[in-house]
Amino acid sequence: MNGLASLDLSLYHRILYAPHPPWLNAVFIFVTRPENFAVGLVVAVFFLLLWGGGRGRALVLSAGVGVALSDPLASRLLKSLFHRIRPCHGEAPAHLPLGCSDSYSFPSSHAVNIFCEATIISLIYPRATPYAAVFAAIVGYSRIYLGVHYPFDVMGGAVIGVATGIVVVRTLSRIPVLAPLFSGSPRA
Repeated sequence: MNGLASLDLSLYHRILYAPHPPWLNAVFIFVTRPENFAVGLVVAVFFLLLWGGGRGRALVLSAGVGVALSDPLASRLLKSLFHRIRPCHGEAPAHLPLGCSDSYSFPSSHAVNIFCEATIISLIYPRATPYAAVFAAIVGYSRIYLGVHYPFDVMGGAVIGVATGIVVVRTLSRIPVLAPLFSGSPRA
């Protein structure tokens, strides 16, 4: 095993076999499930479209395009390209509160998607950057904590997600018919 793979496995085991109090398990199980945020997301979209002005509409459009690109990029293209087996296949079920998926591990789709969205939020609403970044980091960490990804799956997913978010906002803001929506966005 090379040095990076050894480090990845060592970090994974350090996190997986650290104390996991039930309350913290519940927190990470909650944040790792996107469906837990569906109602809040619908309400946010509603308010952004009605009262968010151009920036609000730019955020909704960019976020929609972002996830429409980042999810298949990670789940279909990159996972099938890398074929990395999930680390949870070799672990005791007692340490895997969510079980273990049969899909491949690299990159973490959760990390790609949440870091793409956090980047889009940060580019359009810079003052929200700390909140978006912390939430993305918590979701990413939850994937390691719950035993379904190696740390490098999440870190790689974060890099891919950030790059995707930047490309989405930069591309959409340069389309002439959409450019006015982004005109109030400081970093578009």
